[in-house]
Amino acid sequence: MLLHPTVQELTSQKHVNRYTIVIATAKGARYLVDKENREREEAELLRETNPVKDSKSDDIFERECEKPVSEAVRKIVDDEFKIIVPSETPTK
Repeated sequence: MLLHPTVQELTSQKHVNRYTIVIATAKGARYLVDKENREREEAELLRETNPVKDSKSDDIFERECEKPVSEAVRKIVDDEFKIIVPSETPTK
């Protein structure tokens, strides 16, 4: 399955090069995976400490979501994730 928008469309929209788009997407996807893992661990701890059925913790285990890379690209396009390019400083 191909991602849409393409890398070429993203580079023209965001005025950055392909390398920057790829790195930003990878960092965004890693952030989303880490966030999901933290939420899952918290839900497991909650489930262990409180055996009563909790709909919030059940939702985390049963949630169907899009792939992290697809979600990161979507968030970049929707400006939920910002690409911050460090300013170029001359080296001496």
